[in-house]
Amino acid sequence: MVIGLICLSLTTTLIYIITKAQPIYYVPGASSAGIAYAQTTSKTTVAIFTSSWVLNWSNFTPATVEDVYKHAERFMSPHLLAQTRTRLKKDLEQVKNNHMSSLFSLNQEPLVQEDQQGFNVTIQGDKGIYMGKEEIKLQKMIYHLHLRLSPATDWNPYGLIIEDISQEVVG
Repeated sequence: MVIGLICLSLTTTLIYIITKAQPIYYVPGASSAGIAYAQTTSKTTVAIFTSSWVLNWSNFTPATVEDVYKHAERFMSPHLLAQTRTRLKKDLEQVKNNHMSSLFSLNQEPLVQEDQQGFNVTIQGDKGIYMGKEEIKLQKMIYHLHLRLSPATDWNPYGLIIEDISQEVVG
């Protein structure tokens, strides 16, 4: 009976430890660093996650575009992934056939607004499109993203998933 109780308590403790959300350590820049817990996602964590995702999504060469898109897909909701999957295949072909590259850099901090369904994030920056070594166009871009909380996993320790993304060209 005692051994059964000990086994039950050890099993309960093990299940608690396994299902407990793991914290992540983030370095937002030169100002400060800290630990973010999945249940208490701060606007800083959302801004860092979104900036990282957009920079990964929009900086590629023909040699890296497949890896970039595969990495970005991990953080997209199934609904958004279903919407963009056919467009991504066309983009992959165009990038590889035309030897296109994209370079995006932020020109200000992301604007994060919290709502009942998650977070709305606006990211502004400059985007250059290149064909080989030749610059095709340089434009100011604004990305609008909607994120929601999701269970934190080893693949997604932030506990955030991108629900929607849109972009607009400024000027």
